[in-house]
Amino acid sequence: RAALQAAVLLCAGALLLWLSAFLYGTFYYSYMPAVSFSSPVHYRFRTDCGSPGPELCSFPTANVSLVKG
Repeated sequence: RAALQAAVLLCAGALLLWLSAFLYGTFYYSYMPAVSFSSPVHYRFRTDCGSPGPELCSFPTANVSLVKG
């Protein structure tokens, strides 16, 4: 009896996992827009920091243009 309950629980868990993956995939391909524009992004870091370590002293910054051409 315990083996049957474990098998039913395992099958129900597998079904829920499969169903969630299927619904996620359906939502993703139905509602996410296709990539229609791609542009390189060049990050810059500040170099005028006073710490002598190898770590960066600023967050990366970039100017990104969302206009084609």
